[in-house]
Amino acid sequence: MNRRGARPGAGVSAKGEERLQQILEAARTTLIEEGYHGLTMRAVADRCGITVGNLTYYYATKQHLLRDLLTHVRHQYESAFEDVLSSVPADPREQLEAIVRYVFSDLGSPETTGFFPELWAMANHDEDAARFMEEIYRWEREVLGESIAAMRPDLSPAAVRRLALFASATMEGHTMFVGHGKSHARQRRAAENVVVSAIMHVVEHEPPR
Repeated sequence: MNRRGARPGAGVSAKGEERLQQILEAARTTLIEEGYHGLTMRAVADRCGITVGNLTYYYATKQHLLRDLLTHVRHQYESAFEDVLSSVPADPREQLEAIVRYVFSDLGSPETTGFFPELWAMANHDEDAARFMEEIYRWEREVLGESIAAMRPDLSPAAVRRLALFASATMEGHTMFVGHGKSHARQRRAAENVVVSAIMHVVEHEPPR
């Protein structure tokens, strides 16, 4: 991982890398369960079973830790998307549908339902969080756009970007309704089918331009 926040050399050894992974997972769990204001160095250290002094050997400040946490999460999603795309035929329509279904399945996890709303809130107050949110959603749109462009080579790049934005917003906007423990969680599968149909219909019927 290209770490931006960890102290230089902190993850060089296998033991150091293992500790960094433990810290990042502890930070993610703390953020999900306690919210941004509960994401303190002491809370993360306690969850890891280490002292705050030991934690600051790896991350000098909460902001340094947050930078690596956001990168850590993005890399996990990049790996997951690669696995999804490699598990279906190299057909753009099937790949687009697979991505949408993966995202909806992921919405049902407590971790995703807890993490991303916290990220959206953080982005209003934290430049690193705002930058990360733009990066991860831009990357998601690029993945969607590759399948859309392959499905519809007659569309302009601008049209492909608009459709990718539509697809991303349609999926992510369901988090607060069909996410884990949300009011319409039991209808997640039905909502997934509707969204898949809607996205496919819009992509297939978008006028060439």
